[in-house]
Amino acid sequence: MSQPPVPPPAQGWPPHQPGPYQAQTPYPQPPSYAPAPTGPGGPGGPGGPGGGRRRLAVIVGCVLAALVVIGAGTAVLLRDSGDSGDPGPERAGGKPGGTSASATPKPTSVKGRELFQVAAPEVNGAEYVATPGTWVTSRYYASGAKNSVTGYDLTTGKLAWTVNLSGGLCQVSRDVTRNGLIAVVIRESTSERSSDCTRFAVIDVNKGTKVWEKPLTDDGIGRGADLTVAISDTVAAAGWPSGSAAFDASSGSPLWDAPAKGCFQEEHLGGSEQLLTLAYCRTADGMRFRVGERDPRSGKATWKYEIPKAKGGAWLISSMPLVVGLIQSDNGLDAEQLVTVSEQGKVQSTIELGDDYIAGCGDAGTCAATVVAGDTAYLASDPHAYGKANQITAFDLRTGTRIQTFKAPGKSTLIPVRADGKALIALQKGDVSTAGRVLRLDPDTGKATTLLQLPDEARLGLQTLADKDVKHPALYADGRLFLHRGSGYSEGDTNRIPMTLAYTNH
Repeated sequence: MSQPPVPPPAQGWPPHQPGPYQAQTPYPQPPSYAPAPTGPGGPGGPGGPGGGRRRLAVIVGCVLAALVVIGAGTAVLLRDSGDSGDPGPERAGGKPGGTSASATPKPTSVKGRELFQVAAPEVNGAEYVATPGTWVTSRYYASGAKNSVTGYDLTTGKLAWTVNLSGGLCQVSRDVTRNGLIAVVIRESTSERSSDCTRFAVIDVNKGTKVWEKPLTDDGIGRGADLTVAISDTVAAAGWPSGSAAFDASSGSPLWDAPAKGCFQEEHLGGSEQLLTLAYCRTADGMRFRVGERDPRSGKATWKYEIPKAKGGAWLISSMPLVVGLIQSDNGLDAEQLVTVSEQGKVQSTIELGDDYIAGCGDAGTCAATVVAGDTAYLASDPHAYGKANQITAFDLRTGTRIQTFKAPGKSTLIPVRADGKALIALQKGDVSTAGRVLRLDPDTGKATTLLQLPDEARLGLQTLADKDVKHPALYADGRLFLHRGSGYSEGDTNRIPMTLAYTNH
């Protein structure tokens, strides 16, 4: 479906589809999210950045011209090799996930126990409380909490520190830097319903301190709809429908305060070595998605890749290698293609996902259910039937071919967690008769190694805090599993589900 491009107005940019705070305009609209109504006024509710939001088809375009190659692959049933080793944490996207795992000696058993749990936050009356964000370093596990970020000792499980904030968390970085830094956007007051997202801060998870805090002055950020936050070792950045801002990660010195020239929306993907930007920009061929880096000194962008056309939306999945998720149908709700781009800016491979795989795109501007490990991408299947087991497939990003398929046993569900070298750490969400496990899936041998056998009492937590499209990302590091509810709490649902459950085999 194609239509003549209409240039945006001189000020601002073509708004999203009309929502609680926006009126419809005749301008062509950039990619938009559809927030899931999990609560009013905060993430997941009207006006909030929300877990589980999905983009709708909104921009000019036709199908990306790239060859799709999917090989026959190999399917294996999960079997336990008995090895309990774990080299340490690595985030989705082939990037290190902050400081390495604890130096605690390796356990001799995979049998797990509860390390700690954190009760749901107290909610008063019509209040709505969002608690996005989980991070782990060599010393602490940290998470979003009510008007704060809290840290817990990895050995004892005890609360180690609390960084109090002026208001609730609007959105947070998924990454933690090698120095233990995270980035967060904060509301100006503790009122979720009437408070805008006006503060940007960096917190040191290893020290339990706020490094710096700066104002965000663009009124367009509002309550934080479609807000994304990312951090690298050098840059902390936020993007929203009408703007973009970045600061030096260590000092807080401003780097830029608007999207790159000719662009009207920016989302950022963090990582230790670089921060990539996905922008929606005016080009000679009309409005296009562009992927690149911005020079911290000048704010100018060096474009690595311009997506020829994309009907419904685009997401940054990985920076090394560069992998982009795309919607190419008129009514797509999740990424339908994975496109790998070479360092020369050429399409290296395209993998068709259709509606058979769950990429988990939308929440915080990334694809949380897609794990990239070097040149391998892991995605879980959608069985399209309640109570039916799924499978995880490994794809070669260089060729687009299927390497290996791991089938979940019984009626259990496999959920990708993070990369472990070329292999995958996955969470097996057991059925009513099977307890959960943390597994290492090896694409070369087809073996599934149990790293952590969860106790029977973990079943309820897995059912409520772990889902196959990864609305609530699980963390695993050095024999410890952390489950956290990042979406909002409202009155009446705070007594049923803990905010955080942690298990260990130490």
